[in-house]
Amino acid sequence: MGVIQQMIDQVEGQVEALDNGILQIENQIEEYNEEIDALENIVGGDATSTTGYAFDMREYLEGAKSTELALTYNNGEIYTVYGATYGVYDYVGGNITDWVIWYWEYAPVPPPILPRPVPIEIYIYEGVGWDADATILALIDDWAWVNDYLTRPLDTGATYGLIPNRDALIGAAAILEADKLKLEQSVTELEPFA
Repeated sequence: MGVIQQMIDQVEGQVEALDNGILQIENQIEEYNEEIDALENIVGGDATSTTGYAFDMREYLEGAKSTELALTYNNGEIYTVYGATYGVYDYVGGNITDWVIWYWEYAPVPPPILPRPVPIEIYIYEGVGWDADATILALIDDWAWVNDYLTRPLDTGATYGLIPNRDALIGAAAILEADKLKLEQSVTELEPFA
């Protein structure tokens, strides 16, 4: 038997092994997706969540923190504005510190113009030591822990980042699929030479 025929004969076993490997990878990807979903939507939360640390932060800022600030600023309206990176899972830019509390003061102006609101930025987390609100600091740390667990890249000295691990497996499955396709095509291409 020639080398070409041996190659053809081996394809069936190789394809079966690749199918098994792909199935195992797909199962692991599904497990990662479930873990990622739970951490993103239940534990950490994002800008629209109804549970998790990001939700708790919104509740605190719009509730207790606003009430606290209203004692000082009582001639207008206090509200919180959230920025584009609030609750976004990203190793470098994800955070729940992208917010500011504004105070709309109703300042009188000369007649005949009616009083108009004047926005004043009264509270923003700076992370420089003066901001000692224990609740805010704890929520930031807790959410950051989840973000790191989800997004830690594989090339940063640790391999626990769930999203990079899942993405690496997706890439591995694609490689195995390409290998399988090439092996299956090889039978047709090689048979005339066996």
